[in-house]
Amino acid sequence: MSGISVIVPVYNAEIYLRQCVESVLAQTYSDWELILVDDGSTDGSGLICDGFAASDDRINVVHRSNGGLSIARNVGIDLARNGYITFLDADDMLHPQFLELSMDLIEKSDADAACFGFSSSKESLCRNFTTGKHAGVSDGKVYTELVLYQTDRSQTCSMCGKLFRSAVFDKIRFTPAVGYEDLDIFYRIFPYLKTIVYSDSELYYYRVNPTSYIHSFKESRKDVLDITDRMKTFFSEAGQLPDNDLYSAAKDRRLSAHFNILGLMTANSFHNPELETRCWNGIKEERGSSIFNPRVRLKNRVASLASYIGGDVLIKALSRIFY
Repeated sequence: MSGISVIVPVYNAEIYLRQCVESVLAQTYSDWELILVDDGSTDGSGLICDGFAASDDRINVVHRSNGGLSIARNVGIDLARNGYITFLDADDMLHPQFLELSMDLIEKSDADAACFGFSSSKESLCRNFTTGKHAGVSDGKVYTELVLYQTDRSQTCSMCGKLFRSAVFDKIRFTPAVGYEDLDIFYRIFPYLKTIVYSDSELYYYRVNPTSYIHSFKESRKDVLDITDRMKTFFSEAGQLPDNDLYSAAKDRRLSAHFNILGLMTANSFHNPELETRCWNGIKEERGSSIFNPRVRLKNRVASLASYIGGDVLIKALSRIFY
């Protein structure tokens, strides 16, 4: 079964939704279906979805009560009829060649997933890309390590900017009502993929919103601490994978999460002694192994060393500068 299902969760996105859908209509690869999941929008998003569906029979719309991003994506997965799946956020856009180049790379490498870079510049949408420019091919374990160590900035845990064989989602779904849903599903999928092809070509355009969830601090962001705790446990359990290098990578990603939340709390003058203590304890648990792990990025190694020298006082002072 060929063809691509593009899944777009929609919630109060009327400002950018037309541009999002039009970026799919402009694809050089035409064998696709677009699934718009209107997740209880209270603005004009639902009407925009219906208008596009009436003009192109490749566009399907489902209206449902608000359940959040994870549930909306799961609804899209359940409705997908094609052999491949990609996710697109309603305020973002795809480069016109995204689907074509994704399929080309997957077919050439017989891969389970193709992963591309991101750009916040609209100029990237006008560039011409070729399939020859890609970073490489790896197995799932190696790619997972690459992302968890955060050493290649073009490759992230985001489920957008990637094309998957639909069989990847036969037995797994996004977790409802959790922040960092991409990281939560990433570590449960990617280590088990046989082949992944990845490229730094910026084929996914995303809008930078300074007030968005990822750029601001809300207490719900502590979900990332729970997720990285579970990830560490997941890779420590016997029988998960034949090689436990991923355990070290998970420990480093957990360290990053605790540094990040503590830093954002400090920079935003958000006071929660219990959460601060949790972050500091997580840093102390992971910093020793990170300092001596050559695969850990310099940022984490320096921050770990600083935490030994000046404790949480120095880390908070640095957070006010760098955040």
